[in-house]
Amino acid sequence: MEAHGPVATAKDLAQTYLDALQAKDKGTILSILADEFVLEVPCNVSGTNDFSDSWRGIETASEKYDDTFEKIEVLQYTEIEIFGGTDGTVAFAEGLGVMKMATGLPYENRYVFRFDAEDGKITRIREYLNPVTSAIAFGIPLPRP
Repeated sequence: MEAHGPVATAKDLAQTYLDALQAKDKGTILSILADEFVLEVPCNVSGTNDFSDSWRGIETASEKYDDTFEKIEVLQYTEIEIFGGTDGTVAFAEGLGVMKMATGLPYENRYVFRFDAEDGKITRIREYLNPVTSAIAFGIPLPRP
């Protein structure tokens, strides 16, 4: 029987993910995501908090990372802190995103991430950010009352 090393914790995976995201290293990102991976953005620009901006499945994630990396020239997180849960299946990260859009415009936003992991893969990320700041940077129209 082949011996296997310890399974990566959610905290380890969160660090790997954030490092790879900043490097725009899609290969590494996809290698640590579960096939049924979900990325949820609960605070969306529509104001409905309905998870309509969710990414579901590894194929969708692959396409969405390509799109994101095309729109953001510099992707960097500063003041990042990562906290692991007691059983290794949940981690939280908080930091400031200091980015530059492909248009040359700056984009700064405060982020909080929740990472859920199982069997050494990320199964879900919940990404909390200021949706108005994000909409302005990405050129998404804001809803009118």
